[in-house]
Amino acid sequence: MEPEVHIIEKYFQEAKHCFTMTNIKCKSGREIDLLAINPLTGEKYHVESKVWLGKKFRVKDINSLAKEKFEHPIVKEKIQKFFRDSKYRKWLVIQPQKVDFQLDDFAREKYGIEIQYIEVFLRMMMRKLSFKGSRDHVLRTLELFRIIREFDRTHVSKIRIQKPRALA
Repeated sequence: MEPEVHIIEKYFQEAKHCFTMTNIKCKSGREIDLLAINPLTGEKYHVESKVWLGKKFRVKDINSLAKEKFEHPIVKEKIQKFFRDSKYRKWLVIQPQKVDFQLDDFAREKYGIEIQYIEVFLRMMMRKLSFKGSRDHVLRTLELFRIIREFDRTHVSKIRIQKPRALA
């Protein structure tokens, strides 16, 4: 499983209180990154991740991903086995980039896909979730980053407090 799928799975479990399945095998070598369901609300999700470092997403990327990952008959058939005829949300999680409302609007209007950004998941989990000493590797890594961030804030604020000494 790709590291970003682990992060997305933890986000769904911890922040959205969902049961999740990852790397669901389909016919012809196809695979679904993540399916999630919130047992309290009944809300369902089909999530695909395409985090390309150093590459910006474009409309043509959305067209090809939608056809291969969301709209392909084999994928839809597999999702139907889990969700039956229920409605579900389609999320595409991508890398940090300048928000492109044209891209977001195009994906939503043409394919019903909601664009999500992985850094939002990371920031939200680091800021809002309370976990200490987690045995889960994703949560433990975020906990360590939070400790580093808090140390940096404290250290930087101490440096700012120090005033330069006057020259004699």
